[in-house]
Amino acid sequence: MNDSFNVIIVITMILCFFALTANMSANILNQTKELAVLRAIGVRKHRVVALYFYEAMALVLASSLSGILIGFLVAFTMALQQSLMTGSKIPIIFPWVQLLVILALTFVCAFCSTVGPSYQLMKK
Repeated sequence: MNDSFNVIIVITMILCFFALTANMSANILNQTKELAVLRAIGVRKHRVVALYFYEAMALVLASSLSGILIGFLVAFTMALQQSLMTGSKIPIIFPWVQLLVILALTFVCAFCSTVGPSYQLMKK
């Protein structure tokens, strides 16, 4: 069962990666003048790339954690309802392995979606 959830998580994060790449590419291209000003005042290329990486991390981490929280609360509510109806105790177990998989894929998606477009713009 855990393997099927991990496969679903990977597929979802791949879709998230494509959406984030499109979003970050458009964002970087729209902020070309701001980047030129930052470079003109002496901000290094790696620092600009790091800023976009932090932005992508904030977007993906916020959406992932809110999805985890909402999913866990719905599952908890359904387990409580089933426990009430059947009269039996149902253990509530938080999926720590899936949380670690999501967090690892969050870093990978944020890094891969920002490094390419930002370095392409920094070459110009």
